[in-house]
Amino acid sequence: MLPELKQLALDTLRDPKGAAPRVLALGLPQQVWWSILALVVVLNAMVYGLFLSFQPPIGILPQITNNPIGYALATGGMFAGLILLFDWIGRALGGQGNRATMLVVVTWLQSVQLIVLTVLSVLGLIVAGLASLLSLGFSLYFFWMLVVFLNEAHRFDSLGKSFALLLLGHLGAAFALSFLLLFAGIAPVGPV
Repeated sequence: MLPELKQLALDTLRDPKGAAPRVLALGLPQQVWWSILALVVVLNAMVYGLFLSFQPPIGILPQITNNPIGYALATGGMFAGLILLFDWIGRALGGQGNRATMLVVVTWLQSVQLIVLTVLSVLGLIVAGLASLLSLGFSLYFFWMLVVFLNEAHRFDSLGKSFALLLLGHLGAAFALSFLLLFAGIAPVGPV
C-alpha cells in the first residue's frame, strides 16, 4: 500500500483534479484519518521546532510561534476547525460533502504539504533564497490543490464555490482561533 500512497502523493502534486477522486475513494475508516492527522500535527511541530532552533524568536504570539507544543495545539485546532467549517459552509453552499470527506481532504493535503515543506526547509539550509521562492510558490499552489479537492469532495459545479468555501472557511477558522486565544488570555506581543 505504501508505494501506491507515494504515487498518489506525487499525482496530487502533478494532477490534483485526477488525484482527488482517488484520495476520496481510499476507504480508510475515520479513526485512521484522525490518527494520521494527529501524526501530521506532531510531525509538523517537530519539524517546526527543529528549524526554530536555527533562527531567532519570531511572531507576534511568541507563546505559540516560539513553542512547538503551542504550535502543535494551534495547528491541530486550526485543522479540526477547518474540517468542521468546510463541512458546514460547503453544505450551506449546496455541497454534498460531509465531515468525513473534509477530514480526508484536510488530512491528505496537510500530509503532502508537510512532506514538501520539510524538503524545502532542508533545501533552505543550503540555498535559502531559492527555498523561500519555492516555498512561496508551493503555498500558492497548495491553495489551488485545496480548491480542487474541495470542489471534488462537495461535488460543486464550479471552482468559484470551492474558492468561496476556502476563503470563508479560513476566515472562520482565523476568527475562532482569535477568540480562543483571547479567551485563553494570550495576547499579541509587539507591534501588530
